[in-house]
Amino acid sequence: MKHLIYFCYYLKITNWSKLREHRNFVKKAYGLSCGYQIWDMICTTLRLGTAFHEYYYYGFYKKPMKERREYASMGFMYEFQKKNNPPQKRVILSDKIKFFDAYKEFLGRSWMNPLLGSVKDIAAFIAGKEKIVLKGSTGGGGKNVKILRIAGNTPEKILQLAQELHFDILEEFVYQHDDLQRLAPNSLNTVRFITQLDQDGGVDIIGASLRMGIYKNTDNLSSGGITAKINVETGVIESDGVSFDITLPDYKVHPVSNMKIQGFRVPYWKEVRQLCVNATSKYGDNKSIGWDVAIKQDGPILIEGNHDWGARVWQMPAGTGLKKILSKYI
Repeated sequence: MKHLIYFCYYLKITNWSKLREHRNFVKKAYGLSCGYQIWDMICTTLRLGTAFHEYYYYGFYKKPMKERREYASMGFMYEFQKKNNPPQKRVILSDKIKFFDAYKEFLGRSWMNPLLGSVKDIAAFIAGKEKIVLKGSTGGGGKNVKILRIAGNTPEKILQLAQELHFDILEEFVYQHDDLQRLAPNSLNTVRFITQLDQDGGVDIIGASLRMGIYKNTDNLSSGGITAKINVETGVIESDGVSFDITLPDYKVHPVSNMKIQGFRVPYWKEVRQLCVNATSKYGDNKSIGWDVAIKQDGPILIEGNHDWGARVWQMPAGTGLKKILSKYI
């Protein structure tokens, strides 16, 4: 019954034009008729609770049902996160202002609420800065974020823009580590580091990926970014980059920098691990968190924590289903 409910929900949220694009690509590349794909996709959704797009993201059209069962589907993740991150406790992660207050020792950057400040307060905040970030406290997916250069933007203009857009966070622009800047120069590239509190309060490391932007100033896959798997012990990338666009081949090199992705060593990896373990241990209400970590020249900082961290950024570059890793926590 739950999978039928998920099916109806997917009918509402699916990007149908993108789905048709993927369906037509698979028809041409693999010789699978559109009718067969639709039938197979529906059967998979009803059996496993997978979102329609996951049929293509995970390459189910070329995998037997036995392999498909190994993936943590969108439906599975909903149940998993409902248990591990109770809805009434998630606000500390879903509201960025509450997150900033709760995890302030891990932020590594200054911020203010422009809607509660004056022009004088904003002027003091932007003094000496070249760029700042303006965004909303409940936005997500790299959307509804403005990166502003101070040149040409007075405190009055910034306050007016914040009021017009209802953006209640003004924060310091993060300049990332030189190595990450050389790899993917158009965006702030973050590590998605997934942790899990066990029954005894210990912190288990579930996995990690590096998210990279390409031509936009965001590293989110939903906005055209790519992701690659990181070895959680060494901090070395051990996969090619993958995207949500299955019509494109995996990325062996970054298309802007032409740097090889696999083999790239994420700087300050020991410190990244420890930062996420410490943040996970601070509160026990949310047990499964996907941390977004930026790495500056002098070390890592937290950008945000995600209670609904999904599984695609984690499973897609791995090239295999990883549901068994999560099953013992549900």
